[in-house]
Amino acid sequence: MANVTVADHFSEFYLTGSSSPLPVELASFTATIQRAATVQLSWTTATELNNDYFVVERSRDGQLFSQIGQVAGAGSSASPHTYALADAALPAGSPVIYYRLRQVDIGGNVAYSPVRAVEPGSWPGGLQVSPNPAAAQLTVTGIAAQAAVEVYNVTGQLVQRASADASGTGQVSLPAGLPAGVYLVRSGTQAQRIVVE
Repeated sequence: MANVTVADHFSEFYLTGSSSPLPVELASFTATIQRAATVQLSWTTATELNNDYFVVERSRDGQLFSQIGQVAGAGSSASPHTYALADAALPAGSPVIYYRLRQVDIGGNVAYSPVRAVEPGSWPGGLQVSPNPAAAQLTVTGIAAQAAVEVYNVTGQLVQRASADASGTGQVSLPAGLPAGVYLVRSGTQAQRIVVE
């Protein structure tokens, strides 16, 4: 594997299986937490030559990556191009998630971007549950659109499940006769304890 530096740019691609010039000059590649359980991946190319597509890959350990999406390239261009992909299905229980790009040219040659890491728990908004203490109804905010919202008792039993709307707000009706006590409200990688009276 050859480490090929792109002059006057923010990052590099790593070329595998070829001694020809890289088909893409990567100017930037970022992974940013946009909201709870959603990471926005953005990258810009300075130039492209026979660029077929990009594969966005994700890893929980920074070593073993799997594909989460594919974005078509611009082919050949001397102008900058900006690309984006949102990852709204983050793996649960991962304190750090790693991303990289696999760029594939029309001839099948592959190059990799540097790895980017995010900490899902660092998003400042996060899952919020109100009211707390609760009686019959919960409002859950700060989660991904259409995400599942689950309520568990102290023994880990699921007692209620709902889904967030398009704005990332979930309305959860607690079951009638639910015993008073501490419960866990969970959505994706986020959780918050509540008290039911």
